[in-house]
Amino acid sequence: PSSGARPRAAARRRTAVLAAAGAFVVLAVVGGLLLPRAFSDSSGPGGDAENSGTPTAAAKQPTVRELWPSDGELQHPEVARGKLVGEGDDGRLHALTTADGDTEWTYDSPDSAYFEGIGDGVAVVSSDAEHTIQGIDVDGGKRVWEVDARTHTPSGTEFNLYMGVVVADGTVYLNAMYDLPEGSDRSAMYAVSAVDLATGRLKWTNRIENILSDALAVADGVVYVGVREPDDTYFHAWDAETGDQLWRYSSRTSRPYPGELSAVAVSDGTVYFGDDRGVLHAVDARRGTRRWTYDADTGGVRQWLDPLVVADGVVYGGIGGVTSEYESGAVHAVDAGSGKPLWSERTERDPEVHGLLDGSVLFSTKAGALHAADARTGATAKTRLSSGDPDAALDGGRIYFDGGDGRLHAGGVSLTER
Repeated sequence: PSSGARPRAAARRRTAVLAAAGAFVVLAVVGGLLLPRAFSDSSGPGGDAENSGTPTAAAKQPTVRELWPSDGELQHPEVARGKLVGEGDDGRLHALTTADGDTEWTYDSPDSAYFEGIGDGVAVVSSDAEHTIQGIDVDGGKRVWEVDARTHTPSGTEFNLYMGVVVADGTVYLNAMYDLPEGSDRSAMYAVSAVDLATGRLKWTNRIENILSDALAVADGVVYVGVREPDDTYFHAWDAETGDQLWRYSSRTSRPYPGELSAVAVSDGTVYFGDDRGVLHAVDARRGTRRWTYDADTGGVRQWLDPLVVADGVVYGGIGGVTSEYESGAVHAVDAGSGKPLWSERTERDPEVHGLLDGSVLFSTKAGALHAADARTGATAKTRLSSGDPDAALDGGRIYFDGGDGRLHAGGVSLTER
């Protein structure tokens, strides 16, 4: 999926961006216990989630049948060419076979390297410590190119970190922050660059004088970014091949402060922008004009989380904390054509929406559960995956997740009537 940075990297980068803007962020850290081996035990419908609607259909019960555990952890895994690629607990990139979880290759990437995504048989990692972006062959685990950040660092600045990296349509799009010299009016500036996925050749760089959101998305040949300017926060659309601006959309609503871009999805000529004030915007993808907005009315500082999922005329998205991943969250279903809320489901921790399966929306939470919500009503049942954040990835009827026992697990997901 062409979405923004994954949760751990996003939290790391979000902290840096807030600090550059003069904010102070405190993140709570909660430890977990060892995962029990039975993944199909259920707490039943509802559990500690709370539905805001009036469900008329019972939720289907999710069950996860374990297929295999690997020998170690694998964070933020993605599936490509029969392999699971992701970061190991040793700070290196690994590829496991999806059939049995055995290690196929290990890439000796430097510490503090982050797996960013896969496209056209190339896995991309970024390294803030080494100030590089690297392309690794998915089949053999060998590096095919490396780009030093100095090739796209604006004159008069020093590279700080990659805030977001997206791999899409044969290109790597880099959202980065740069330090300015001491005595400057601002402490940092930003830029978005495009690098050829096959060769590492720099295509273009757009320098951003104002504050750039860490969310970045690419769809249908268009790059979507958010920029906080002195008078407002704007969502930009750029031509993906040239970097030329196509339109700019004001995110201002009736709220006192406009929200920064935090999640993006594109479907049927409409761009759905979620911001960090809990507002979802539907914008015409060609003209950049507003179609509707939906305010989740969270009663606090909450943001829409990547990924947003659009299916069968409905936008499904998670709401979570801006400065902490350890608060309660919610999943919302919104009519894609009108912005009318259909249902919402409170979750005990930040949720991640994975997609639809057999008429149910599957989402996991950082509290370690996999939920199945009826796509029409939001009625929900769940099963336990992990004692902590499962960092789950869904691929068809299979789910890959951190079991909380230091190992990556694979399971087959099934839904049954209760």
